[in-house]
Amino acid sequence: MTIRNLFVAIAGAITLLGAAQSPAFADSAPLPVLMVIANQDFYYREYADTRTSLESQGMNVVVAAATTRLAIPHGRNPRVQPNLAVGDVDASDYSAIVFVGGWGSSMYQYAFEGTYNNVAYRADPIVARAVNELINDFVAQDKYVAAICHGVSVLAYARVDGVSPIAGRTVTAWAGGGPGFKLDGEIFPDVAVATRWHIEKNAGSMPLSASAGDPLSVADDVYIDGKVITAENFYAARLFGQTIATMVGSP
Repeated sequence: MTIRNLFVAIAGAITLLGAAQSPAFADSAPLPVLMVIANQDFYYREYADTRTSLESQGMNVVVAAATTRLAIPHGRNPRVQPNLAVGDVDASDYSAIVFVGGWGSSMYQYAFEGTYNNVAYRADPIVARAVNELINDFVAQDKYVAAICHGVSVLAYARVDGVSPIAGRTVTAWAGGGPGFKLDGEIFPDVAVATRWHIEKNAGSMPLSASAGDPLSVADDVYIDGKVITAENFYAARLFGQTIATMVGSP
């Protein structure tokens, strides 16, 4: 069942958890959440705020990337040391997988047929295949797959039984443009193509709303459709983490 805009319900659950003044899952801790960041140009606040939110709800977090070298975010933000490479991940060890946004997440797009102008964003076939296999494993194990901002494009270009895991689903993502690329002989400059284009190209739908990108509104910030959880951008990162923790902890 598609559940749109669960802010009220989630906020209520969070209030109860806060009142208890104890970790959200102290009695029966779920498996850790796996966060996947790009080694180059992930969006730091989407990583840090989501992680902080998850951990505040009693969740353990493990970070993966294409390699274990220090991951460099957009802008002047702290670098992050991944715990392991995506090729070494076993989905059975985790309760959910989360793809962090930033233009660098393009490197995990398994079925994207274009060529990104920035070589750092071009998929390594081995890494992209490993990510796609991971998504398939999480889906097969009936676990949550989640993404925020441009990271939603990773889910868009994944293939599970030959189709995107967001096909026929409603998701939300960054309303602005992404990195430039060349496709079918046409060159698209940076920010010319929005994340929505990648979503709709893979049979997903993204809501049209005047509130998209509005930091003062929670409308469209986080969507749950089946086992797929998506979030708009860094403004929604804390709610995104709370939502994942709440859903993973639900019986």
